[in-house]
Amino acid sequence: MKKSLIALAVLGAFAGAASAQSSVTLYGVVDVNLQRTDPKAGTTTDVDATTGVNGGGLAGNRWGVRGSEDLGGGMRAIFQLEGGYNVDDGTLGQGGRLFGRQAYGGLAGNFGTVVAGRLATFSSGTGAFDKFGSLDPFRTGYGLAGFNATMSGANALRVDNAIAYLTPALGGFSAGIGHTFRANLGENAGGSSNNNNGQFMYANFSAGPLYAVLTYNRIKLGEVPGGPTTKHLQIGASYDLKFVKLSAAYAKEDDQFALATTSAQAPGSDAKAWAIGASAPFGPHRVFGSYQKRNVDSFGSTPEGDRKVWALGYEYSLSRRTTFYAAYSDVKDDGSLKTANFGGQTQTSIGLNHTF
Repeated sequence: MKKSLIALAVLGAFAGAASAQSSVTLYGVVDVNLQRTDPKAGTTTDVDATTGVNGGGLAGNRWGVRGSEDLGGGMRAIFQLEGGYNVDDGTLGQGGRLFGRQAYGGLAGNFGTVVAGRLATFSSGTGAFDKFGSLDPFRTGYGLAGFNATMSGANALRVDNAIAYLTPALGGFSAGIGHTFRANLGENAGGSSNNNNGQFMYANFSAGPLYAVLTYNRIKLGEVPGGPTTKHLQIGASYDLKFVKLSAAYAKEDDQFALATTSAQAPGSDAKAWAIGASAPFGPHRVFGSYQKRNVDSFGSTPEGDRKVWALGYEYSLSRRTTFYAAYSDVKDDGSLKTANFGGQTQTSIGLNHTF
């Protein structure tokens, strides 16, 4: 009897040690708000305002599973499967994909991290390997209030069939590079060289209150005749003074085009954008705001255009996992960015964000 009890105790200890070496976590975000959007008049007509229940204000709605297993020698197997959903009607986000936000597996250790699957780029403002979103007081969220309103590379840019490597932090520096064999499209006829493909990379530095980052994306529209190559360069920095965090960012874009296309097209538009922001925390409160501007160069018969965005926000932490928020943004489009019935918009939202 005594031997049996000892054996059970030993087996229990081994089981506990084994379970401690691996972990799987179910997590998610439920974000719901009441939002009013009031479009500004275009060149010839106006569009009515809309009011209704919306989701993904402070952060996009999602659910996911992530985990890791200790392989010994400082190396771990890692994975993450994450899907978005629309809280107002319960449908899947990202075009109806089950794990449209990100889906990857890989290895991490003293050498860095290697992952493969559907990835958000380093510039995207979202995903496990984002390096840019922390510069934005609105965390590239809150509709058109975030830096994603003027910077295409920060607008939740995700790529399929991708592989990426991130270095470990070395004296505050880190870097990463990735390649997509098929950017947001199915397989094309004629071999993989006809698929949209590209590279994405970053380099950053963090020391105390200072954070600085550079990101770069290059997406090629396959080998179709006249296919352009989109390029995104984003640079930014933030400095945390404790009572207020200041940030600034700049972006330069060449041949910006829609990734969800396989047809030949003329070169896209070139653009430049900049943004400044500040956030001030005090107790459970946080007040934040930003101003940004995008200028699109003229090309062909299309004149230049510009977009100006200013926004204010407020958050109150009801608990560690639940936050009340309110935000207002004002977007004004001119030139080629102003259409016949749309010249920008104002947007007001009041909502609740809960994480689990």
